[in-house]
Parts: sequence; C-alpha cells; structure tokens
Amino acid sequence: MANYLLPAMAASVLAMLAATSAAAQPADFPIAPADGSPLPPGVRVLKSGEGRVYADAKGRVLYGMDMRTVLRWAPDPAKYCTQECQGNWAPLLAPAASTPNIRYPSGFEKAEGAGDTLDPRKAPDWTVIAGAQGPQWVYKGWHLVFTRRSGSAASTALDGADNMTWNTLKFVPHPPVIEAPGTVAAAFFEDAYALTDKDGHVLFTGKCAANCTWQPLPAPMAGNGLKDWKITLDGDRPAWTIKGKRVFVSTEADPHAVPAGAKVLRP
Repeated sequence: MANYLLPAMAASVLAMLAATSAAAQPADFPIAPADGSPLPPGVRVLKSGEGRVYADAKGRVLYGMDMRTVLRWAPDPAKYCTQECQGNWAPLLAPAASTPNIRYPSGFEKAEGAGDTLDPRKAPDWTVIAGAQGPQWVYKGWHLVFTRRSGSAASTALDGADNMTWNTLKFVPHPPVIEAPGTVAAAFFEDAYALTDKDGHVLFTGKCAANCTWQPLPAPMAGNGLKDWKITLDGDRPAWTIKGKRVFVSTEADPHAVPAGAKVLRP
C-alpha cells in the first residue's frame, strides 16, 4: 500500500471511532452513568443548576475536552490544549509519578507501549493520559479533564462550548438493581432514578377518582408476582400492583408530569 494513503486512512478510522463510541458524553448525547470507579484525589460531586457535576477540591466545576472533536486540528488530541487554550483552561493533573494507562487511537501503527494501555471505548471512568503538561486525568475514555481559569468556579455556562468540544462532567449514579417485572426499568431524571415502563414512561401510584383516566401498568394474564409486585384482575385487564397499590403509567417520560396527588415510584 502506498505510504501517502496511510495518513488519510488513519484519519478515516479515527473519524469512525469518534462517531461511534458508546462512552461519549458530548452535551447532545445521553450521559453515561458512573461505573463505581474510585474518584481521583480531591474530586467530588456537587449540585448545580444543571444537575450534579464533578468538581475539584476547590469546588471548581470539571470540564472535559472531547478529544474526538479536535482530531482535525491535532494529530495527538491529548496534547492539543496549549498556548491560548492553556491560558483559558487548567488541566486536572494526575500525581506526577502516575503512569499513563490510556492513549488515544493513532491509526494503523501500534504505538509504543500500546499493549499496556486501555482502549478508550472500554475504559473505566477515570484513567490517565500523557497530556501537554504531564499526566492528566481522562473521564470515560475521551474527555481530557480541565477547569476554567477565569469566571465563576462553579459555572456550567460553557457546557457544549466550541461545537461540543467542552462539556461539564455530569454525574449520574450507577443504575440501581431493581426487583420488578421485566417490563419495568429504572431511568435517571435530574437528580434521582425513577421506575418506568419499557418505553420510558414514568410509573406512579395514587388514589384514582371515580372517572379516573389513569392508565394501569398492564400485566400478563398468566403471570406470577415478584416479591412486592402482584397481579390484580380487578379491572378491565390484568394490571400490576406494588405493596397492594395499583401501578399507573404516565403519558410522559417526566416525573413532573404525573397527575396531582400521584407518587412517583422510585427504586
């Protein structure tokens, strides 16, 4: 294969990786839940107007520079933030003696030490990469971690800045284990998990008036109960109850949209 084709092909591979990663967290993608990994020293979770976010020991909100978005400008995205960028953003450095355990994919050539590093697509929440100013923390495989040097330390105003290059590192707790029928799931809304049906509609309980139009959560005719969940035949069709209370399905995927007097079901 002609050598002049390799850079173009490598760039093509990187572009595909950038487009398909399941661990992405640009501002327009769903936020991936935390995997339970230990936090870096000094890192904590704070509440903000946009939900819970990661912050450093001084309360400065952590931002991730999505390395996939700077490929067109930097052959090594981990070392992209220099000069003007470095004047605006301070890297969250790992301890000086840290050994980088992740690298950004670099095309067809196997980089030195690649056998000892992690694939960003399979990385845990927190890893270390060789950044422009030394070992630097990376969040979820792609997001090189920084704090903003100017402005309010707790500001999330730059979430999604520069075409989704900079994103606040949002904290979503690890999904809870639930014991419920197979059609029931848990989804994270704002600051807590709620139970939903398979389509994401919020489940709730409450006293339904005589002319109530609330929709019960359907159950199979020949199904069995599961701990607190039982099937009732007291109605037009089988429906689920929990702890003796009929379960209803909201028309919306929003805990705030349940009827007045209803109680959202939580794990």
